Amino acid sequence: MSAKRIHTLGLAVFACLLAPVADSHNDPHWTYDEQKKWGVLVDPTYNPKFPYAECAIGQKQSPVNIDSTDVHKTDDIDEMNIDYAANPLSVTNNGHTLRVNVSSGNLHIGRNLYSLAQYHFHAPSEHHLDGTGYPLEIHFVHGTEDGRLAVIAVFMQTGEFNPEFQKILDAAPQKAGATTTDDATLSDPNLLLPKNRKNFYTYAGSLTTPPCNEGVQWYVMTETVQASAEQIELFINTYYRNNARGEQRLNGRHLLMH
Repeated sequence: MSAKRIHTLGLAVFACLLAPVADSHNDPHWTYDEQKKWGVLVDPTYNPKFPYAECAIGQKQSPVNIDSTDVHKTDDIDEMNIDYAANPLSVTNNGHTLRVNVSSGNLHIGRNLYSLAQYHFHAPSEHHLDGTGYPLEIHFVHGTEDGRLAVIAVFMQTGEFNPEFQKILDAAPQKAGATTTDDATLSDPNLLLPKNRKNFYTYAGSLTTPPCNEGVQWYVMTETVQASAEQIELFINTYYRNNARGEQRLNGRHLLMH
């Protein structure tokens, strides 16, 4: 795929992440139960007619298993500085996950500035550490004006009650396609991040849902956050279970740790 094509796709994907809008054209419907078929779902308005082909033929797909014995630890990586802000609570049930919509928040990686587009949840976790998964995984999705994407992944494990997560659960609509907005309640994504934000695994990957675009830099935090067993069960039983893509091959990619 040409650099120009990647750039164009990146802009298009980030535009959708920032401001999803109704469109007269709907891409092919997909489900997590048919992951092996994502790459061959057909839309005749595309040329070629497989809009999700990268899910099947991509060589830098996500998520992956992080083997701690095969990770190169180095300080020769740009520092990651998170500058999130509280926003009025807005939660969308998009039919695949609960997405929290935001209007502000930045991620600085070296000299690069990424804007926070949204964050959402997967149950169980999509990434694994030494072959072991977690009950939930949070993805904070960011992009730049020129179409580059970066995602921070945070594992959520069973433990103490999480007040910020509860805000989202209380506000989330059960109907797919619906959005609930509560201007009187502020949602602070900082409260869903671990205290240690300096140490992370990083690798080059892709979106974990169709169209599976590559060119995404992943930052998987080494420290977890907690939610109570009751909160995790509420998410799974009321909203989504098994909304996680399976492990993808590394295909020679290197995992780094900061």
